[in-house]
Amino acid sequence: IDPSKISSSITPFAMIDEHSALPQEQEILFTMHTVFRIVEITQTPSNSRLWEVQLTITDESDPQLSGLTNRIKEEIDGEGWYRMGQLMLQVGHFDQAE
Repeated sequence: IDPSKISSSITPFAMIDEHSALPQEQEILFTMHTVFRIVEITQTPSNSRLWEVQLTITDESDPQLSGLTNRIKEEIDGEGWYRMGQLMLQVGHFDQAE
């Protein structure tokens, strides 16, 4: 995690290896709203069923993320369950949109 990409107003993750049942895992706990950009996806040479995904964390000043968020807000109008139904229709979940 590149500390220069993290806003001083929020901390989107916590290092929990000291509190984990498996400290050797070096676990990181992320908040629910944390958004990542996929940098690279590679198949591991030792196991063809395992893929390594390199991610970079985004922040609230990311112009692409802001643009996407604004676009979704423009396309999905309304409030409450109506808005949720509209979103389900947009992503092709027609049965759930009812």
